[in-house]
Amino acid sequence: MTTAAHTATADTAPAGLFGDPPSGTRTAGGSAPVAAGASLTALAWMAFFMADVRDGLGPFLATYLQTQRIDQTMIGIVMSAGGLAAMLATPLAGAWADRTRAKRVLIAVAAIAVLGASALAFSTRSPAMLILSQVLTGVAGALLAAGLAALTLGLARSSGLRHQTGRNEAFSHAGNIVSALGAAAFAHWLGAPWMLVVMAAMAVGALACLLSIRDRDIDHVAARGSEAAPEPVRTRAPAAATGAHPAPEGWRAFLSHRALWLFGLTCALFHLGNAAMLPLLNQRLAATVPDSAPLLWTGIAIVVAQLTMVPVALWVSRSRRFDLQVFVYLAILALPVRGILAWAIPEAWANIPVQILDGLAAGALGVATPLMVERYVRGSGRYNTALGLVMTLQGIGAALSPAIANSVVGAQGHFGLAFAVLAGCAVLALPVFWFAQRQAGRQR
Repeated sequence: MTTAAHTATADTAPAGLFGDPPSGTRTAGGSAPVAAGASLTALAWMAFFMADVRDGLGPFLATYLQTQRIDQTMIGIVMSAGGLAAMLATPLAGAWADRTRAKRVLIAVAAIAVLGASALAFSTRSPAMLILSQVLTGVAGALLAAGLAALTLGLARSSGLRHQTGRNEAFSHAGNIVSALGAAAFAHWLGAPWMLVVMAAMAVGALACLLSIRDRDIDHVAARGSEAAPEPVRTRAPAAATGAHPAPEGWRAFLSHRALWLFGLTCALFHLGNAAMLPLLNQRLAATVPDSAPLLWTGIAIVVAQLTMVPVALWVSRSRRFDLQVFVYLAILALPVRGILAWAIPEAWANIPVQILDGLAAGALGVATPLMVERYVRGSGRYNTALGLVMTLQGIGAALSPAIANSVVGAQGHFGLAFAVLAGCAVLALPVFWFAQRQAGRQR
């Protein structure tokens, strides 16, 4: 583990709002700038377009299936299938991203696979085919997330990771706004299958940006987390130039990072309460309020959340006053309040305050998660594997969330009770994260 001084140096490099890292930012060995600004800008725009591709149909699918009179239990199974597939694929995807140099090819193939799986979901009512579509989406989404994380660290290095992660997240949320508005409008006026037009356009944009990222700008050693923490005075030649590529940490040592495991459990509990909340909110509209346009409200809800996430992501990445752990606590505390509001307000406009809180929580945790993981395992050479481990644990919570929520709802329609159960799950994340931070302090 690194010292606190090294952590502060890596996480607080000054940068502009949407600009490239400052020209003085260096690699760990450091005589060259972190990466060409053109590749970093292309990466941010790729995150913009990839926002609609990575999660497939997302919360639109549950609402669409509700309108198609699919059995409530089957909706839960279909939604959970994708999460479970992503959970199983994520650690393998992370390990693959640590080893491969063909990161751009990995991302391109996965993006095309998500688009095909989404088309399958709209072309069938067969339970088996619906489950298959979400399994493919989950696996491909795991590969996309791992590839994007590896490219971010490989281009920005440890010293620029906080800035570029926040930049990517801000662009991603902006992309979600555009795609959600487009998908909601197409679904409302032309029919749900027309959402694929929006997805296809975003996928083309993402692939064009991917081609603009120059392979020579990617430091594949830094991309796996083998880069040491930046030092105030640098006289050594870059590792890539000297051929000194540190070997990845052994598996036994890697698996002994207790703080990493506890943080993964924190994320699992958070997403156990979070993942089903937006789909459940609009499922309640479809089930209890006739002619309430639930697909349109799903789009509105996503836009509200994403509008909140853009400034939150930039705040987290640029803040010098608050450490990352403050934002994790803030995200956890926002979720129970969100669940209480969803339970107390059955009207359609409840989407707005509920999703503002979602934007606060998810925006903060979205930036903080890869940064916290990088802190816990810096120098291990297993960054993407570690992030994959945390995302797997997170995926367990997210995958179980819709199954638990829809089981509580049942045939009697106990939506309010389901919101209360989801809110209660998130509260358990508070003490777990506290223990993770204590463990991290001992390891340092």
